[in-house]
Amino acid sequence: MADSVSTSREHVEDIFHHDHAYQLHVAGTMDGSSTRDPVGYGPYEQKWENNVSVCVENLGAQTVRNPWVLIGDQRRWRSLEEILDSLLEPDMQDADKARVIWEFARRHRYHFTTGDDEVKDTVKMLNVYGYTLCWDEAYTVANLWQAAGLKIRRGFPHGHCTTEVYYDGAYHLMDSDEHLLYLLRDNRTVASEADLARDHDLVKRGHAYGILAPEDARRDEQAASLFVHPGPRGGGRPMLTRHRMDMDLRPGEALIWEWEDRGKYHGLKERPPRLANGRLRFRPRLDEHFQQWMEHNDNLTPDSQGLAPVDPEKESSAVYRIRSPYVCVGGQVRVPDWQVELSFEGESWVPVDAGNLDPHFPPAGPARYGYLLRFRATGSRLHAVDIQTDLQMAPLSLPALTVGDNSIRYMDTTEGPRHVRVTHRWTERGSVHPPRLGPRPRHPEPGITVDCAQITFVWEAAPGAMDYEFRLSEYADMRWALSPVFEKLVSRTPGSGNALWRVPDVGLLNPGQSYYWQIRGRSAEGLWGPWSPVWRFTAEGPGVPMDLQLIPDWTRRTIKLRWRDNPRGAPAAHYEVYGSDERGFSAHRDAYTLFGGSEAGEHQVPGNYLATTTDTELTVAGPDIHAGRGNRVYYRVVAVDSHGRRSGPSDFVEAPRPFIHTLPPPRAMAGQEYRYAIQALTSCGDLQSESEGSQRYLSAFRNGDELRFVLDEAPDFVALEACSGVLTARPQQRHLGYHTLTFRVLNNQGGSDAQGFDLEVVA
Repeated sequence: MADSVSTSREHVEDIFHHDHAYQLHVAGTMDGSSTRDPVGYGPYEQKWENNVSVCVENLGAQTVRNPWVLIGDQRRWRSLEEILDSLLEPDMQDADKARVIWEFARRHRYHFTTGDDEVKDTVKMLNVYGYTLCWDEAYTVANLWQAAGLKIRRGFPHGHCTTEVYYDGAYHLMDSDEHLLYLLRDNRTVASEADLARDHDLVKRGHAYGILAPEDARRDEQAASLFVHPGPRGGGRPMLTRHRMDMDLRPGEALIWEWEDRGKYHGLKERPPRLANGRLRFRPRLDEHFQQWMEHNDNLTPDSQGLAPVDPEKESSAVYRIRSPYVCVGGQVRVPDWQVELSFEGESWVPVDAGNLDPHFPPAGPARYGYLLRFRATGSRLHAVDIQTDLQMAPLSLPALTVGDNSIRYMDTTEGPRHVRVTHRWTERGSVHPPRLGPRPRHPEPGITVDCAQITFVWEAAPGAMDYEFRLSEYADMRWALSPVFEKLVSRTPGSGNALWRVPDVGLLNPGQSYYWQIRGRSAEGLWGPWSPVWRFTAEGPGVPMDLQLIPDWTRRTIKLRWRDNPRGAPAAHYEVYGSDERGFSAHRDAYTLFGGSEAGEHQVPGNYLATTTDTELTVAGPDIHAGRGNRVYYRVVAVDSHGRRSGPSDFVEAPRPFIHTLPPPRAMAGQEYRYAIQALTSCGDLQSESEGSQRYLSAFRNGDELRFVLDEAPDFVALEACSGVLTARPQQRHLGYHTLTFRVLNNQGGSDAQGFDLEVVA
């Protein structure tokens, strides 16, 4: 970074009570949180870290139980109960419990895994590791939901692992791995996984993979292809959190939280992109109380210089046990002139060469939270023992100081006296300054009413700002974004390089509702400035048409689409009707780019706009509907008010299929060929992913209709092509008169339709 000059600081606090508060001021302009990316799906970037270490050391004569340091009452994560206590409030509704737990879960981990069950334990994941893959995260968030008393249900996406949570009489998908939360057409209710499998447009108008992912229509379409199973559904997940961050500090023992990454970790895969390595340091007292801190000893007695052999001719030994709430990943032992051995169970012992513990904690080995060390020697005095155990720690869990005043609280559960020393070490930098925003936005101006269809937010460019973070909420306290669509880094959007952001789709905000938004800027050095004030505006426009239904007339072979105007919002002046044979299609008035799947790629296709009407019904299928104006399987409706403001597309409605929408010519001429091309509604399915061997996420349009035509009753001069549906008759003079014809069309989804008529053969 441009500001490379830093000042080292240290503060020592001696503590004699179980609950001790103190203040620390950090000068400068930069700290770890102010130079960090918003946490998203992948590993976040961080330009600088001001914290070096926090050491909690037992200087007393008795064991200190469960010592901990909190800064600003943050990171209270020592147990599942404590996590929930820090998140939930009395009388909180289940919907808010589910959401606040999801928000917490997704903002304190990134996409990576140990490859075993370690990170399925919520407490371990948050404190020790700080990352999960989907098959881990589906457990860690479910652990919290279940501990909070909420019901959960396992998800069924392709190549992915999710958990749904139950509240307000339904299940809802909140995926804290891929940051998936999709709203129904009311722009308020969180969709279930079955909703997404039914209507992929809910996913395509959302935003997958969190704030660090760019706005990318193809990415969202591929995300939609993972939702393939509409139901039924069932099955839960076991509670896999047993761990607690409890620990005892013996006299001479210290827990050191450190931000340094020394490359030591537990995991079956490659090195995690973000980790921290702290230490557990034990320098046991070698005095008259030495036996209290040992597991076992033989032929040792205290003297003025340490521990001496009782019989210099016999071998002496001492065994110490190391326990840690963090996973042990290596270390160093210094015991001059003594042989050092290590054991995990106390039965088999292996030598520790040169005091190096690292080989005994290989990354792909079992996760170890403790071990035994045995020291052996003949005729040697034990002068000093120094055991340094390297620990893996999740960076976001550490007790970090930030610029300004820090309220710090030390706590333990020790009964009796204690003497604990807490030492903070950090650095300060102050020559880099954050960008400052203007006091008011340019659009929408605070308090005004704007078209809710597709707003472009514009603000005054802040000098020195290279990027902006935007967020919008339905709450004035900005407790959380409306959905992941409304939390963006502008550099990951088409507005990159400008002081603006445009809502990527129509109809994501409700008419008549107030919304709140704010921004902050980031300097070229990666330093975030403060958040702007919270600005309010009210959205206006017509509401989304409701209660779509299709009314078939089996005699006339027509289908009428009918809907109801939304009482919310401005009244509609007219309506636009859209139709497609793609399930879960998105409404496009003009030609657009269709992603056809992994192999088909992208190609331009015509828009799916069909017609405009001032009525609340329209005939959309039938013999007289021209190509491009109907005869589709799926339909949506958009309302447009007298000011030209448009609503979002409605939910889709599905026509019966196959539905024969043609009528046969009633007469055939003797001696001439008669042809009737039977046409029926067919779906092309939707984009769905499948596996091929070990390769997953192979997307293509699947579950489309394949038609087969069957002739049930007809004279011998009539034939029906089973695949094309072309009915051919070659009547002769002897066939004059009426003849009964009956045929069926069947699809591979179990649907069928039939048509019968009397064909008159005339001369």
